Amino acid sequence: MKSKKTLLYLVLAAVLAFSAFFIGCDKGEGAPLKGTMTIVILSEDASKTKEVQVDLSKFTDKDNVDDVIDALASEQKICYKGSKGIYGMYYTAIGIPVESEYNGETYMADSYIIEENSSAGQYVYVFTSVESDQLKVTEGYTAQSVEYGGQKLIESSKGVSYLNLVDGAVVCFSLIVYAG
Repeated sequence: MKSKKTLLYLVLAAVLAFSAFFIGCDKGEGAPLKGTMTIVILSEDASKTKEVQVDLSKFTDKDNVDDVIDALASEQKICYKGSKGIYGMYYTAIGIPVESEYNGETYMADSYIIEENSSAGQYVYVFTSVESDQLKVTEGYTAQSVEYGGQKLIESSKGVSYLNLVDGAVVCFSLIVYAG
């Protein structure tokens, strides 16, 4: 009887170890990246626009811009609101945490630079310098663009959860007005 229990425990341990391995390796290792990229939060008021440089050596070719945003949020360099859906992460606000004080205690508070206001038709939109991630111009439609740092950034054809990490890339979050 004791040997059956021992065998059962060994089988359970093996199953748990096996499943933990595959859960932990969801994306696989991936090849490490080199270089830098820039995340821009573009405000209508130029003085509020923020730029964050990202060291890509912390990421692999299996990661995406959403992974970068999460890493920056955990380092308290960016804050955001949003939700994950079928098309990946959907941001409704993005900004920079700021030091605040309440009852003599100092803490980091979210300070959104851009925030969706659907009743006014304002939505967070993503623009990129990475050509493979840009919306392709088709007959009857011209892709939207913004200028930043002397560079023309084109609207993304994908959600941030699918945008590639490329050395020198600029990914810009901005508000657009859509009055459908």
